[in-house]
Amino acid sequence: MALPNKIRANARIACLIMAAFCSQCAVAESSVWKAEKEGRYIYLGGTIHVLSQDDYPLPKEYDASYQQADQVYFETDIQGLKSAETSQKLLRVLLNEEGESLETLLKPETLKALEAYLQKRNLPLAMFTQYSPSGLYLVLMSLELSTRGMMSSGVDEHFDGRAREDNKTIGQLETIEQQLSFLGKIGEGDADQLIMYGLRDLEKMPEIMAEMKATWRSGDRESYRRLLLEPFVKDYPAAYQSLLVKRNQNWLPKIEALFATPEVELVLVGALHMVGKDGLLQQLEAKGYRVEPVMGEAMVQPTKAKDMTH
Repeated sequence: MALPNKIRANARIACLIMAAFCSQCAVAESSVWKAEKEGRYIYLGGTIHVLSQDDYPLPKEYDASYQQADQVYFETDIQGLKSAETSQKLLRVLLNEEGESLETLLKPETLKALEAYLQKRNLPLAMFTQYSPSGLYLVLMSLELSTRGMMSSGVDEHFDGRAREDNKTIGQLETIEQQLSFLGKIGEGDADQLIMYGLRDLEKMPEIMAEMKATWRSGDRESYRRLLLEPFVKDYPAAYQSLLVKRNQNWLPKIEALFATPEVELVLVGALHMVGKDGLLQQLEAKGYRVEPVMGEAMVQPTKAKDMTH
């Protein structure tokens, strides 16, 4: 079960590494934002779920916002993702239905491209035929990330551990079962397109990851939209709807409810959930919330009491 363990650690970022960023286009902003309305506020941090050791320490805005937060919310139960039970559930999601195989689900030209990619890595096609197109995509992404040293804890796991040590309240926006269900829908609509575009992006992984992390650290919303989100919408429309749009729609009421509590909350979710017309930031802005990037300690409120300072 070693392979599913690696998949579990990486699958949540699969939709975030589809297209190249241009770090030269980024301006000095932040991937942490403060949303405020009628004197009440929360912090929202865009995350990368898997990083390398060289990516630490994190940008100072994360720590500054975390220090002010009484509660930290994640996409799902970070600790629960590590359980053997979750590994088994994930494996079931990623495998083909009985009677199906990649040979019956993919076109011959897609299989030929897949086999050529695997041969360069000395991997037999037979090793992967039991996976669905969605499962295959996530497995290949996981293996490529592993070979690039991207197996260290990401932002989410880092702050989940800190929050537990500091006895902060931890919350989730969705269950593990809900997240696994969304992952299983990545290939809906056009499995061949998913695999072909995925193979293209896997070949460019070093450049994609380096430029993605540079833009993530800058937090420039325009660069996110133009250089990642728009190609993602164009190339992976089904994944965009299932992994981003639908989940954001589910999360938004839960996030809005946090403004009514006396505590200060920090919400940490994948960075691509934040931007674009379907992103959390723009949807909050449309509802009258003032959203601004956190620029270190200067933009973090000095006290946690919402009803006193907001």
